[in-house]
Amino acid sequence: MYAQLLIAVSFAAAAYQDVKERAVSDLVWIPAAIGFGYILYSFYAGAAPDLGFYVIKLALIGGIAVGFTLLGYVGQADGIAIALVAADPYVLSPLIPLLAAAVVALGHIGYELGNGNARGTKTVPMARFLKEQCWIPRAIIAGGARTEVSGDVNVARDEVVAANAPDAMVEVKYGVPTVAYLGIGYAAYVVYLIALNYGVFASLP
Repeated sequence: MYAQLLIAVSFAAAAYQDVKERAVSDLVWIPAAIGFGYILYSFYAGAAPDLGFYVIKLALIGGIAVGFTLLGYVGQADGIAIALVAADPYVLSPLIPLLAAAVVALGHIGYELGNGNARGTKTVPMARFLKEQCWIPRAIIAGGARTEVSGDVNVARDEVVAANAPDAMVEVKYGVPTVAYLGIGYAAYVVYLIALNYGVFASLP
């Protein structure tokens, strides 16, 4: 219970930052880290659910999150958020938050598709790219030449900034606020436990 509330606090702050800036500070994860530590302590004290299943769940989903982050498929904050969903002590924790997040994601992506933002790639001026954090760069177009940037989303933007080409255009695709989706999904999951399954919620670390 306490651990979930601490994780929810981190998700709330991270979701807000992700929507507003498309960037999440490492500091927002401090409450979640404390919550995770409390979960581990509860296992040590024998006051938490089955340790074996928890380790398998955390290793599987957390391992996927780490792998996707290292390969550059998702941002660092996205990987942390996915791993935190798996860190929740409830046995059904990955399923409910991820399903709720998927519903939110489909709704938002559908809206952005309708606006034309999420359809394939587009070209925007460098000034707009630097001002709006929602774009994932694919290439810099300057002087008629197209120079691709890294496919790793964790370094691609830094490469564009380092190019220092204010008159260039940037080929981009729309970057969705994944952390915000997961944050809303986790909040919905906590509300579900409190409203419909409070006995389970109160029994958790």
